Amino acid sequence: MTFTLGRCRVTVGFPFLAVIALLLTLDRSGMAAAGLLCAALHEAAHLAAMAALRCLPREVRFTPFGIDILKPGRAEGSYRRDVWVSLSGPLANLAASALAFAFFGMRFPRFVLGNFLLFAFNALPIAPLDGGQALFALLCLKMEPEDAERISSVLSFVLLAPLALVGFLILLRSRWNFSLLLVCCYLLALLLLKKEGQY
Repeated sequence: MTFTLGRCRVTVGFPFLAVIALLLTLDRSGMAAAGLLCAALHEAAHLAAMAALRCLPREVRFTPFGIDILKPGRAEGSYRRDVWVSLSGPLANLAASALAFAFFGMRFPRFVLGNFLLFAFNALPIAPLDGGQALFALLCLKMEPEDAERISSVLSFVLLAPLALVGFLILLRSRWNFSLLLVCCYLLALLLLKKEGQY
């Protein structure tokens, strides 16, 4: 299903809806619903920051792996804007986790932990993640984009290697938990394909 909101093209794929339905159907603990709520807050913060900075996305795609928010064309001074937009998602998760804990303690542990984990993971300075996007934009303020990309890519590989190793060890130990390893492989594929221009 594809439609347009203003100048933004929105695509909601059937696989996205199927994954959401499957997660909610199979999950008995409520963790999937909490995780989806945290993810929705994360993406909404990106969109709110883009609206506040007047750089609305050119396209939003709902895929089985998440929501891709494609950036508008680069404009003068946009690297500073990119830093704020990139960090808005993780910071919203951190704020939600802190506020929920401050007001309710651990009465809603899935929401508190889900938001905190989403913040911690997305803040990592790995190129496809928000922290990596922010780092690249910060480096571009001090050097040429080609040099910034080289530094960002090397740091991303350096951080992904031990994460993938931990994911592999978790898989060996548990014999079924391959989630971290799968995420690392996905991020590595994005890094190798240089999938840029999105939050």
